[in-house]
Amino acid sequence: MSLAAYYRPAVEARTWKATAALLLGLPFGIAWFTIVVTGLSVSAGLMITFVGLPLLMLVVGFGRVIGVVERARVRGLLGADLPPFPQPAAPPGAPDRFWGKVRRRLGDGAGWRGVVYALIALPLGILWFTMTVVLWSVSVSTALFPIYQFFLPDSRDGGLYHFGDHYVLEGWGRVGYAAGVTVIGWVLLGVTPRLINAFGAAERGIVRGMLSPSPSRQLAQRVEQLTVSRDASVEGSSVELRRIERDLHDGAQQRLVALAMDLGMAKERLAAGEDAASATALVTRAHDEAKLAITELRELVRGIHPQVLTDRGLDAALSALAARSTVPITVDVALADRPSASIEAAAYFVVAESLTNLAKHSGATRAAVRVEQFGPRLLIDVRDDGRGGAVEHPGGGLSGLRDRVSAVEGTLRLSSPPGGPTEVHVELPCGS
Repeated sequence: MSLAAYYRPAVEARTWKATAALLLGLPFGIAWFTIVVTGLSVSAGLMITFVGLPLLMLVVGFGRVIGVVERARVRGLLGADLPPFPQPAAPPGAPDRFWGKVRRRLGDGAGWRGVVYALIALPLGILWFTMTVVLWSVSVSTALFPIYQFFLPDSRDGGLYHFGDHYVLEGWGRVGYAAGVTVIGWVLLGVTPRLINAFGAAERGIVRGMLSPSPSRQLAQRVEQLTVSRDASVEGSSVELRRIERDLHDGAQQRLVALAMDLGMAKERLAAGEDAASATALVTRAHDEAKLAITELRELVRGIHPQVLTDRGLDAALSALAARSTVPITVDVALADRPSASIEAAAYFVVAESLTNLAKHSGATRAAVRVEQFGPRLLIDVRDDGRGGAVEHPGGGLSGLRDRVSAVEGTLRLSSPPGGPTEVHVELPCGS
């Protein structure tokens, strides 16, 4: 091995990032240990009251915060992008009551993993910090021994060459000692970065094992997500086809049948030489029916996929929705990039269905729509000041909305306490 290859790890960025990660382990460990131990102790002491249980929920929830911060530290300094555990979700269609939230939070395995990690983070932080400081201090100090020895007290005053009570190195003995220490130091300068990277890999493995799902679990979650997405896509497509069929049958088809009948009667009257005025009235009525049929077909096409969404994007399409609403609506769209067509369509129909339900059932006097891009997620919030009490029923509008969101692997959360307000929060993957 050449000298350049031997000392290359000492100047690589990953070595110094690993060093920073190991040094940061101590202050983070102190913070996690202190907060979690204090929270557990206080919640246990207050468990006889109603205060202890919510406090314990906060501690378990803080375990997830620990996971977020530690995964970010590993991602930024140790080069591993670790996926998070999925958030515990309430059963769809069921009201999210207090005891359901308690069971869901206290049964959150990812939160408890974060709590356990906090308890071992302090001793781990002490270990990593001590090993890192000692290794770098010893290797750098011994490698630079010939330089910094001139800045320290002379051996006659108890300096570097004073051993025991009476023995002091002099002359060539000092030269040999300095040369030996320097050689050891330069050897350590090649070994220390490798040990630091090994410690960083160990820290990365601990965080991965405790605060991130295993590859097999990730695969199982992915399969489950794809199964839900497929089922929701199939169900959503079936519902959409039934809606189109119903709209065509009840609307445009009936008008086209009436149009054909009017034109047929007008043709017969003209062929029989009857009163042209009556035939003209039939043709005029058929013309009106044709215009109404065209209007209904245009509305139907807009319901399938509005042209303004394709041409001008989500902001313009949602503004058009708000302009047609009978309830005053403010629209705020903040997008760094235009989402893919499927995500854009899903976002549009989420807002469209939410506004339809709002106009029909909420009794609201105003509403607000907020769409923003946050990292790789598209966040949608639709909020109104109505009477609240919205509940998701199988086959209902909110159920169809959830199916549409699930079809693109998004999540939907409904908050609608009696008396309002009602808020629909949707997160869609936008792949940026």
